Amino acid sequence: MTKAPLLRPTFTRRFSLAREDAVATLRASLAENPDLTGRWRGKGRWAELYLPEGERRLWSPYLSVRFDTEEEGCTLFGRFAPHPEVWTFFMFLYGLVAFLTLFGGTLGYVQWVSEEAAWGLWAVWIGVPILGLLHLASYAGARLGQAQMMRLRDELDQALGALPADQPTDAPQSPSK
Repeated sequence: MTKAPLLRPTFTRRFSLAREDAVATLRASLAENPDLTGRWRGKGRWAELYLPEGERRLWSPYLSVRFDTEEEGCTLFGRFAPHPEVWTFFMFLYGLVAFLTLFGGTLGYVQWVSEEAAWGLWAVWIGVPILGLLHLASYAGARLGQAQMMRLRDELDQALGALPADQPTDAPQSPSK
């Protein structure tokens, strides 16, 4: 059985450079790469790396990285995520379906207690499976975007090649770690 993909995979990597030096080196490396022209942006200690416009799909991820200061050097924290408009749409759908499910469940309970026909409970029987389908759609999108995540990670690793790494890249982590 194959392992389910993480919805928002993360990784970390330690460097012996000061945060400001690491950020400047990464930006210079990204700016020098002609394949990445117009596919990244950054501000402060943050940077985001995107796929080319022609290759983006609904499930396409982007890679967000930030550098955090440590006692000796810095740590890069990277996270793959869906584009904000996709994330917002899914959160809207989750919220709408959850609200309608809870409203229908409450209405159905009141109808049931009042010894009326509890037709409001249909919202629960319809809403819960829809919430499950939305969650499965999230996993399907993560699975479809895995090759694109690997590509973005490889491009970031190429750009980070100029930085002296203290420790190899960690295995992907769930967002809660």
